[in-house]
Amino acid sequence: MTTSERITSVRRYDSMNRARENFSQMLTAAEEGNVAVVTRRGKDSALVQVGRLRWLLAHIIRPHEPQVVRENGAWVAYLPGLPLAVEEADFGTAIEVLIDAMREYASDWQERLHAAPNHRNNVDFVQFVELSTDDQLREWLTAAEQ
Repeated sequence: MTTSERITSVRRYDSMNRARENFSQMLTAAEEGNVAVVTRRGKDSALVQVGRLRWLLAHIIRPHEPQVVRENGAWVAYLPGLPLAVEEADFGTAIEVLIDAMREYASDWQERLHAAPNHRNNVDFVQFVELSTDDQLREWLTAAEQ
């Protein structure tokens, strides 16, 4: 099979106009688990299914996997390498407060932290938070405990 005969799961659109004309097909491609790529000003952007992207991001951000420990009668929940740590008397409350802190960090990152050298590389974590519901974040945070 030659390269030109190979079946690809990527649909490419070489301009914004062509992508706009084929937006329905782009969405269908993403829903089917494929990727649609749009080139604009020499840069490629991809449209993918959110669930697949979330799954990938959850695996990429492993260095920040949550830690929840019982210490001195309190629950401490934190994400190594990120300025996110909470201490609460109750496990459930610690998880809820950490979710709030994650959402606040993602918001702060979007507004200003993205330009700070020590926060710039946290884009994967921020996208993961932004693409997740509170229930999904709760499940991710407590998976280490199970």
